Amino acid sequence: MAVAVGHDAIHANVSHLPPGQAAGYTTGSADIKWTQADWAAHPKGVRICQDNGSDHTADVLDVERGAATNADAAAWVPRARAARTAAARPGQREPAIYTSASNVTPLVNALVAQHITSGVNLWVANWNLSDAQAVAEVQNAAGPFPIVAVQFSSGQFYDTDIFSLTWLGRVSSSGPHRHVTASMETFGALAASRHSTMAGFISRAFHGYTDSDWAALENVNAGKGFVYYTQNP
Repeated sequence: MAVAVGHDAIHANVSHLPPGQAAGYTTGSADIKWTQADWAAHPKGVRICQDNGSDHTADVLDVERGAATNADAAAWVPRARAARTAAARPGQREPAIYTSASNVTPLVNALVAQHITSGVNLWVANWNLSDAQAVAEVQNAAGPFPIVAVQFSSGQFYDTDIFSLTWLGRVSSSGPHRHVTASMETFGALAASRHSTMAGFISRAFHGYTDSDWAALENVNAGKGFVYYTQNP
């Protein structure tokens, strides 16, 4: 299995990241959570949810003291799977959980207790490994909870990791994916559900329209307060 060296950092230390694969945080305090500029600079960065699992479009849930618990992980995995299937965020990877080597067994037990018996990837932190040992951990990963990343070194500004290239590259499709709204959903709620701005959501929402979609739209009530513009030819 091919691997890549990567580095993860909080927002305050993004400027210190070396070139190559990066990983950052989608939640957390201002010094932790990456900004839009951070993600723009690292568009293929691994996205880590650092709280109790509020971001189900993240690639990874951070399970450690001060972040998510094993029970949070068991609740997050089904939501993350559903988000990836729906391509809620194009580019989302298969769900993975970051945790220490000492917590792997308790974590797996918590997942199995919730009938999650396979298909969850692990990013294991073990700072007692050499870089060669970390590579071997990822290359030899197998079983229902494979190790797709190992964090083997913690530095002043960032940590150093080994990532599976297969896991990094297996991302959700960019679509277009067809959705139909439920009754009384607002554009604001739809945009928020896609972690998008209103402008970004609207610019993409009609891009994949087919003739039948346009025909169906003719009978949709625009609702009071809908704003539109016209221009004389």
